[in-house]
Amino acid sequence: MANYTILQSLSDRHSTEKTLVANIDGEQVDTLDKFYEELIAQLKFPDNFGRNFDAFDEMINDLDWLDETTIKIVFKNYDEFLSEENDESREILLTILDDAAAEWKRNDDTKKLKMYIEPSELAEDDLETLGIEYKQD
Repeated sequence: MANYTILQSLSDRHSTEKTLVANIDGEQVDTLDKFYEELIAQLKFPDNFGRNFDAFDEMINDLDWLDETTIKIVFKNYDEFLSEENDESREILLTILDDAAAEWKRNDDTKKLKMYIEPSELAEDDLETLGIEYKQD
């Protein structure tokens, strides 16, 4: 089952009591450091978060500090996301998120992690290149 959804229109998803929506705007998040800052702010990552791929992988697979049971990450302006980094950095993050969402699915009674990407051919290309399944909404 796909962990990513490529949206056909702009997202209007909002946080609720049980769902936390983190909006990642590629126009504002063009470096890894800015991405990590967004996670600290929106997903309430601990202040001692290591700001590297290993620390990100560990945190996204934990999320015990969040009361919400569903976490949705919405990528807006994906074509600009991490544009100051190399393509490999973006691909590593996409893979970590996909793996984490799959792991959360195996733990049925815990959290759910879902990723949404506003319309983007680049996102489709990235996911297809990585062999990551996605659906269209």
